[in-house]
Amino acid sequence: MSSALARPPRAVILATSFLLTLAGNARAQTLEPIDSYVIDLRGSMMTLGSDEALAAPHGLRADQLAGASYALDIGGHVYLYRWKAITFGLGGSALFAATSLTPGDDDLDPLGPTVNTRFTAFSPQLSFNFGHRNGWSYLSAGLGTSRLTVYEQQPTIPEQRRAGTLNYGGGARWFVKPNLALSLDLRFYAISPLPQLGEQPTSPRITLLAGNIGISVR
Repeated sequence: MSSALARPPRAVILATSFLLTLAGNARAQTLEPIDSYVIDLRGSMMTLGSDEALAAPHGLRADQLAGASYALDIGGHVYLYRWKAITFGLGGSALFAATSLTPGDDDLDPLGPTVNTRFTAFSPQLSFNFGHRNGWSYLSAGLGTSRLTVYEQQPTIPEQRRAGTLNYGGGARWFVKPNLALSLDLRFYAISPLPQLGEQPTSPRITLLAGNIGISVR
């Protein structure tokens, strides 16, 4: 696992604290049930891994990799069944991140290459939701795929295979207007390793972390 995970970004810590506050507040809302669907659009700050296991197959050092990136998270859920305090939902998410590290940005060798890192993940999700129409918290997980590509600056992006990826986490939605909510989500992406295949390099087992904040509409 990337060393960056041991020291999550301050924004992620603050978002988690706020998420827990919202989860508590959700329980105080009206008993009207959760609506039939919701669509999420969120910005993210995520770790991308900056360790030797990820860098070495590309002939790079760990300190040549950007350890974090901004990202875009898009998703949606439909709510199918309510049992006591739990509303079950089905949905999916897509996350896109891209960043680079240029020599000199982090006191690197000024003659070294600019290194790009791109990450995309797609996954269905099963969610367990707790709360009511105006605010609820949730836990969700899904097994999908992701692509983590590391490469020195060049005109085209080299081909990299997708890997099986378990994403899991939780969040909350708090409706500040009838159809508009503040949406928070904290999510882990546990990526399966890939062996060497032709010119496509091996990729290690790694877990990335994304803190997401944005809006939800219904």
